[in-house]
Amino acid sequence: MAWCPKCKSEYVEGIKVCADCGCELVDELTQSGGNGKENLEQIPGMDEDLACIMHAETTACQNEDMPGEKQMQEQESVREEPARKYVPIYMNNEERAQENRSSAYTLLTVGTIGMVLIILFFTGVIDIGMSLINKYMVSGVMGVLFILFIVMGIVSMKNSRILWKKASKENNLTMEIKKWCLGNLTKEEIDNTLAIEELSEELKYFQRFDHVKQAVQKQFVNLDEGYVERLVEETYPEIFEKDL
Repeated sequence: MAWCPKCKSEYVEGIKVCADCGCELVDELTQSGGNGKENLEQIPGMDEDLACIMHAETTACQNEDMPGEKQMQEQESVREEPARKYVPIYMNNEERAQENRSSAYTLLTVGTIGMVLIILFFTGVIDIGMSLINKYMVSGVMGVLFILFIVMGIVSMKNSRILWKKASKENNLTMEIKKWCLGNLTKEEIDNTLAIEELSEELKYFQRFDHVKQAVQKQFVNLDEGYVERLVEETYPEIFEKDL
């Protein structure tokens, strides 16, 4: 049997030229290399120029689907960065005590001044030409409001005193933990343990931070996570940046 190498038509023996393509027939077909263009030319009746255009478009689409070196590096960098759990910013007891004390002073001041004005208004010292019924209503409502301010101020003041006592213990614990960190954790030992010489500065920071955090939590158990993170953040420069 004879075959056309272009349109792949089969002819009986004795015929030498393809009636459709005009190509010289061969005894058997050979497999093409598969670069795309040859496969397109195997379609009967397809023009060679059209096959070239389709091959070019197919190649372009394949190149677009393949990620570039820069994109692959960015993806690799994202995979290297450790996922971090969100922890709310910790406010220590001393800061909370100061905040409660400021709130107490504000509430007590507003409440006291308001009560004085209500008394002057009710007794007629401050007269704004209001009927007796309206005067009672306004005095009652505003009096209750200012009394509530005073009560809230007293509660905030008591909370402030309680928090000041807790702040003293917390500050002593913080000093103890920082002293332990500076005495037992060094930059050289941590970097050698983590083997982070090839990492970026940002990734180094996260790796070191987590290492110090875990060491503190192992040495001092049952600590608030937000408290530990804030303490490590304050201690980090003393461990890793003191020589800079």
